[in-house]
Amino acid sequence: MGIKVEKIFYIYDMSFQGNETAALDGNGRVPFPLSFRKLVPNEREFCISPGDKCLHLRRVCDYEDWVLKLKQLGNSDADNIKRVKILSRTVRVVLDDKQNRFLLPKELKEWANIDKDVVFLGIGDVVIISNVENAAPYALSKDDDFKGMEWL
Repeated sequence: MGIKVEKIFYIYDMSFQGNETAALDGNGRVPFPLSFRKLVPNEREFCISPGDKCLHLRRVCDYEDWVLKLKQLGNSDADNIKRVKILSRTVRVVLDDKQNRFLLPKELKEWANIDKDVVFLGIGDVVIISNVENAAPYALSKDDDFKGMEWL
């Protein structure tokens, strides 16, 4: 008699980094950038939550961890209302098989003021999806001053 052992592992320290631009097609679908896709080749489903004038895309396992952390923050009525507003507007999206696109729901597009072009910003386990105007402050320019940040 043998014991069957299956190896199951998850990538917990996912680190999306960089930025990519993309355009929504006529049906409201947007391609998931290849540079990010390569990091999670077996993932087909993601969670998108409203953020501060943007959207936050997470892998399902990262979203579940985030929800647990979110539930531990504050217990006031205002904190609970904020949680409900965010969590009740979170949607799961699935990449299509051919072009790795997903449908960006109308309500979330309106929330983030996304019309045609979007910017994907990788910041660890979260990918921010923003319109170009709101992403502009995060773009690196030659005039940026990093004084006091020499430790970087």
